[in-house]
Amino acid sequence: MKPHISLTGLNLIGYRKHYKIPFYPGVNIIYGDSDTGKSSILEFINYLLGASSIELADEVKSSVEYAALELEINGATLTIRRDIFNPKGYIEVYPCEIRRCAEFFPKKYSPFFTDTNAPDGFFSDFLLDSLGFPKVKIKVSPSKVDSEVKRLSFRNIFKFVYVNQDDVGSKSFLDLNNFVLATSNREVLKYIFNVLDSSIAELESEIASRTRESKSILSKYTSVSEFLRETDYESRVSLDEAIDGLDITIRALNNELDQLNIAMTASSTNHTELKAIFDELSLSEKYAALSIRKTREQIDKYSRLKNDYENDIAKINSIVHAQTRIGEVAVLANPCPVCDTPLDIKTTNDEFQATERNSLIDELNSIQRKKKSIQTLIDELSAKSRDLAKDHAAYNQDLSKAREMLDTESKVMITPFLTQRDSLVRELASKQESRAHLVTNIRVRNQQQKIHDAYENVVLVIKQLNDRLSELKKTAPSTQEVLSGLSDYLKKYLKEVNIKRQEGISISPRSFAPVIRDREYLNITSGGLRTIASVGFMISLLEYAIDAEINHPRLLMIDTVGKYLGKTTKQKYQDQTSLEEDTREGIADPLKYQNMYEYLLSVANRAEEKEVPCQIILVDNDVPETFVNRYKTYIVAHYSSTGEGGLPLGLIDDIEPARS
Repeated sequence: MKPHISLTGLNLIGYRKHYKIPFYPGVNIIYGDSDTGKSSILEFINYLLGASSIELADEVKSSVEYAALELEINGATLTIRRDIFNPKGYIEVYPCEIRRCAEFFPKKYSPFFTDTNAPDGFFSDFLLDSLGFPKVKIKVSPSKVDSEVKRLSFRNIFKFVYVNQDDVGSKSFLDLNNFVLATSNREVLKYIFNVLDSSIAELESEIASRTRESKSILSKYTSVSEFLRETDYESRVSLDEAIDGLDITIRALNNELDQLNIAMTASSTNHTELKAIFDELSLSEKYAALSIRKTREQIDKYSRLKNDYENDIAKINSIVHAQTRIGEVAVLANPCPVCDTPLDIKTTNDEFQATERNSLIDELNSIQRKKKSIQTLIDELSAKSRDLAKDHAAYNQDLSKAREMLDTESKVMITPFLTQRDSLVRELASKQESRAHLVTNIRVRNQQQKIHDAYENVVLVIKQLNDRLSELKKTAPSTQEVLSGLSDYLKKYLKEVNIKRQEGISISPRSFAPVIRDREYLNITSGGLRTIASVGFMISLLEYAIDAEINHPRLLMIDTVGKYLGKTTKQKYQDQTSLEEDTREGIADPLKYQNMYEYLLSVANRAEEKEVPCQIILVDNDVPETFVNRYKTYIVAHYSSTGEGGLPLGLIDDIEPARS
């Protein structure tokens, strides 16, 4: 079987729920409205396969805790888990599906070559080793004899697997507009096709390295197996059986506990009624106590007011009594001794307050009436306080009786249930603890099995490398032969898409980029034609991988296949195309768009017929209507920003729909 990566599911583990996108061999289509998270799916896959960072939308930040990718590499099932908020953190790899991760200890790899402290090495090396690809160094400046070399990583190869939305149909496709990066990419392409000058030597070196590794792993497996055997460690089979037995017991105990809870509820009717009466009496007692306190506060307030009235009455009586003793003020005429004019003594009297007797008597009567009213209120409140005190005492007496009855009921009815329930809970906790211990033991056994699987995988890789070395020695291709083969695939694709003037089609020996009508990719002014060409180059590379033994994972991911092809184009992309050239090329013809999808499907079908693993994941805003009607099974996700027709709102599908 040819080396391959086959994705089975993207899992976003969220705070409210888990979000999962399944994938299958062959073509997988994701489409829907803009800003629904379609591109994020491929970006998550890219990140989980070692990208240095990921841009997260706000709804993702608030909804997702971490991401995990389920996949197969050369038939080995793996789950890759990575913290989405800490790109520098170690990437965890489990040798199982995501549901079984708790049964295994993960390998931890560094996503960067600069971090040499990771427990299990570099993530790039792990992927290359798993695929059976040789780890090599490539020249930075191939034309120089004394060129520096740099380590080739899986990320270099992945550029020929994943094309994002910005690069499809763009002049930045495969970094063609950057001389340094484009030069490096050409060396990577040579590595993929085994046409590097050092390919055979590197393969031989890789085989030797893997052989040493296999011996080391076998020795480790033998030592671990002997230790477990000498310590009478239980086998995986017996541990599995013990865990299954405990699971049955735990389920039975849980069922018994549930039944006991139901029985307790059914048998505690009297207790419930008594408790309700007790609660009601308790409330009444508290209300009575509160009313007594408020009544006494009112009595105290009115008593102080009554005392004030009594003081005022005493003062007024004193004034009246004084006036009676002194008498009324007599007003006499006092003529002026000089001119005999009468003098007015009013100004003198104004300096002193002289209250008339009648007004004092009126005020006295008013205060006495108020005092009488206050006394009446005090008497009424005192009577009310006495009644409340009697009620409070009665409530306390009833509460004591209810409390005594509750205690009796608890001893007779509830306590036996609680005793039985406590016994069940203790037994359940004991079984769960035993299960946790067995799970730890089986993780040790799984670790032993993982060592054995690693040994078998290395042996398989050595066989594949030897086969590849033999084939390479017999039919070592030249760069020209590889480019010629790619050109043939590209011609076939462009013919099926049915572009205008199908002439001068090849792969440039200078840039390794598509050439149409003898024009290099960078010189094509129609954005739509560049889109068709860039997609065609990636498909040609995949077809070559299906037919030949090359260092390619037989995986293709393209974001926005329909870019510039008569679809709504974002403003930032419109400046990179010539509308006049697009019109002249007939790019808006829906048949061209449909033909691209049909060709992609035919490639996947051909791989299936040849029994070669192949997976294509496509993201687009929409897909040809006829394609949707005929090939619904290939659609793994379809989103609507408004939830139209019951469709999910997006990758994060439990947010509020947009309102118009």
